[in-house]
Amino acid sequence: MKRIIFGLIICLIFSCKSEVNESLDHIKTTDILERNDSNKIRVLNFGTAHLSHTSDANSSMINLKDPKELEDLKKMVKKIAEFRPTVILLELEPKNNQYIKETYEKYKVDQTHRLNYSDELNSIGLEVGRLSKTERIYGIDSQIGFDYPSLIELANQNKTDSLFVTKMMGYYKKLNSLKLKEQFIEMNTKQSKMKTFNFYNFLATQHSENNYEGAKVISEFYERNLRMYSNLNDLQLTKNDRIFILAGATHTAYLDIFIGNSDKFQLENPAIYTNF
Repeated sequence: MKRIIFGLIICLIFSCKSEVNESLDHIKTTDILERNDSNKIRVLNFGTAHLSHTSDANSSMINLKDPKELEDLKKMVKKIAEFRPTVILLELEPKNNQYIKETYEKYKVDQTHRLNYSDELNSIGLEVGRLSKTERIYGIDSQIGFDYPSLIELANQNKTDSLFVTKMMGYYKKLNSLKLKEQFIEMNTKQSKMKTFNFYNFLATQHSENNYEGAKVISEFYERNLRMYSNLNDLQLTKNDRIFILAGATHTAYLDIFIGNSDKFQLENPAIYTNF
């Protein structure tokens, strides 16, 4: 009798173990399928610091005259080129596409030919294209005025809101003071992107009595990012394409949400390409 009971216990243990293993196998398989869905177009949505002076509210202090920083930039670009993008999208408007194409063709032969915009478009965008032999490079931006300072001014009129602004400004100051590698790692984390997304949502709540200044300004910025997403969707693409988007980190925060909830696209993990 004891042998029978013992045998039943052993059977139950192995049965349970088998069910657990099957469950884990299912999870792993599902996870792999989600990461490698062959019917979706892979997108590396990569946030960048501006590598030359811009009018952005928060500017990076990366010094490319520092040999170590320049070397890290080259390593990162080579790492991104391993993604082998078939299409590269830059933070320029589509009206510049002919200029981008002509400059890129010259750049592939002689790297002194540059786009006359913030230098990350050249040092990262065009260089990734050259290394990976990408044939298609376009602009997807759609400029809209953005009165960011007025919302900060409104927020600073309230003590609690002012403290939150100070906290966020401290975060951006620290981020912008990091060395190139650490800065690109941080700005491309989901946590950092959502921190910025939340901050802009906070700014949307700022207003004077009987007005909705914050909602108006942030909705215009939201529209700019939706236009960028619309420009992405206008492209003739197949499931064999691999898209590399290079844009300011705030834009990539919005694009992550749009692209990540699309049945057409599959987001790549940018952390893979800052690990060099």
